[in-house]
Amino acid sequence: MESKKSLSVLRIIIVVLAVIGIAIYWWARKIANLSIVAVIQPTVTILCILNALLSLKGKYPQQKLTIWIVVGLSIALIADFLSLDMGNPFVVIRGLIFFVFVYLTYSIGLTILNGFHRQDILVGLIALIVYVSLMTYLTPFLGSMQIPAYIYGLILPFLVTRAVSTFFGSKFSKTQAILLTIGASFVYLGDIEFALHAYAKLMPNLFGPILYAGGQLLISSSPSFGKNPSEEVAVHTEE
Repeated sequence: MESKKSLSVLRIIIVVLAVIGIAIYWWARKIANLSIVAVIQPTVTILCILNALLSLKGKYPQQKLTIWIVVGLSIALIADFLSLDMGNPFVVIRGLIFFVFVYLTYSIGLTILNGFHRQDILVGLIALIVYVSLMTYLTPFLGSMQIPAYIYGLILPFLVTRAVSTFFGSKFSKTQAILLTIGASFVYLGDIEFALHAYAKLMPNLFGPILYAGGQLLISSSPSFGKNPSEEVAVHTEE
């Protein structure tokens, strides 16, 4: 009992530190202080990795989900060091390449663990409409970034559909599905805002850093709320 209490306290401390780090990260991006960004951005990602790893000591650990998320976050950690100056087109493209692998890692992991369900068809159609609408609007502003944007812009809605799909399977708890869906959506919205800011010049990049880092924190928290294996057995029995 004491060890479980200590684990909960440690998890709360890590999450609180991550939230504080996200606030500092947002402020550093706002004032364009790259020296602070260079420290705080990877620090927040490291805290997210620790947050995910703590789930292995939880009540219902999901080792496979934790591994997929930690691998994705580890790639994101490398990307953090390589995508500091988001005003530099070369840095942006380099960051896009790494984050394609990050979000594909999440997506593949969720698909392997959860499979596909008939509801995914409707979710996929909605995601496709959003993707086509967004790319149609952004295309005149993208210039030489068109092809990278088309590819990268397809990966993120795919991640969101994979996260939403966890509501329809039996492998994930409702809390996990919520955390994964909101986390993936936050990351997607953050990148949409960045595109509207950097290319369409439509708006300032107000919430992008919070949405990106906050989304990663929510995703990293999902393994800690694993489903009771007996519930999963009951679902299969009913089927």
